[in-house]
Amino acid sequence: MKKADDLSLEKTMHFAKACYESKQTSAGEELLQHCKKVAHQAETIAQKLYQDLQPEYIPENAKDSITAIVHCGLLHDVLNVKACAFENIAEIANVQIAAMVATLSRDFRLVETKRDMEFRGRLSQSAVGTQIVAVADIICTAKDLLKGLDAAGMGAVSKSKKMLAQLDGDLLAVHAANKYYMLRVYVHAARNLLIDVSQKLKACRQQARMEKAILQNTKKLQESVAAKEKEKKIKAKDKTLEVRYARKRNIRTDAE
Repeated sequence: MKKADDLSLEKTMHFAKACYESKQTSAGEELLQHCKKVAHQAETIAQKLYQDLQPEYIPENAKDSITAIVHCGLLHDVLNVKACAFENIAEIANVQIAAMVATLSRDFRLVETKRDMEFRGRLSQSAVGTQIVAVADIICTAKDLLKGLDAAGMGAVSKSKKMLAQLDGDLLAVHAANKYYMLRVYVHAARNLLIDVSQKLKACRQQARMEKAILQNTKKLQESVAAKEKEKKIKAKDKTLEVRYARKRNIRTDAE
């Protein structure tokens, strides 16, 4: 198996770029950029997690683990968007990273409910490194959803609501947080971001309802003004006809 020193970040990046092409995330961000953010976030979590452990509990291959986490972060969506084989990832990186990527990939042959259950079952039993990448992915996706809601408002609500439910369920499957304090800190951070997304969704819906009410009131006001203007015109026309009739009557009276 390739060690940290044998792995090529440039080679992994090139492979990821070829797989992701110009595809975008559900939140509308370029997929390659999203995966770069996930890799960076996962690396930060892993480093802090190992720093927080007592020396006797830090694994000897900590450096290899962090490197694998970074590569996995870059490749974690490859199987979801590209019809490539497990062996392709193992050849680019190693079997451990390929296994991590496979664990973080949903089986789209299954219906959605079974797909999520199967994915979360695998995630809950996976190694801490895989769960670190999962948490990093949730954090980055939640931030992307917030940006998308700020930019698109109600246009992004439907998709964001579905993503929020999925991320919320995935976060519950990160059982390694029960064992590692630092991972638990980031799980709480992810949970707070999901709460922010939920509140933003409510705010968007409230704003939409308010705008709809304003539009309805404006329409009613316009209709009321139009009706009054019409009524004035009718009265003015009637008055004009009365004057004309009075003049005709006076002319006839004078003639007689």
